[in-house]
Amino acid sequence: MAGYSEHKLLMGIEKEAKIWQFVSNVVPEVRAVRLTDGGCGWLHAVIAIKKQSDGDPKNAIMAAFAAHPSLKHVVVVDDDVNIDEPSEVEWAIATRFRADEDLVIIKYARGSTLDPVAIDPAQGITTKVGIDATRPIHSNVSRFRKGIIPASVDLSKIKLK
Repeated sequence: MAGYSEHKLLMGIEKEAKIWQFVSNVVPEVRAVRLTDGGCGWLHAVIAIKKQSDGDPKNAIMAAFAAHPSLKHVVVVDDDVNIDEPSEVEWAIATRFRADEDLVIIKYARGSTLDPVAIDPAQGITTKVGIDATRPIHSNVSRFRKGIIPASVDLSKIKLK
């Protein structure tokens, strides 16, 4: 598989726009779509949405797979996550994803014939995975925020016991 920058430039940018269009048909507010470098600019996508209901991420996952059949993995995050920073996406998975509720697995689906681990390489038959790494809609938002270290702290005002 060629992958990386040339793959994304030649084919991926158009697919990002198509994924955005398809996801926008089922989710009211799509904030960003990215085919990742680690996914060779072709096989993995990250989508940021402003969630209106708890079903939005799964609808986004299914729409992304419909828009770009070669996708293997889709991660959906809230709009407070910078999808261009892999560590932020990983943080969202670590803190907002529960496999028993938020994992979508589609077995024996047509994917990319360029996928080296396809079950049937000639057809590109593979297993696809969607990850809902968004916080629950009616949750306490403060539980799902990143800790922030203040730029300056006046140590004289901190009382230690």
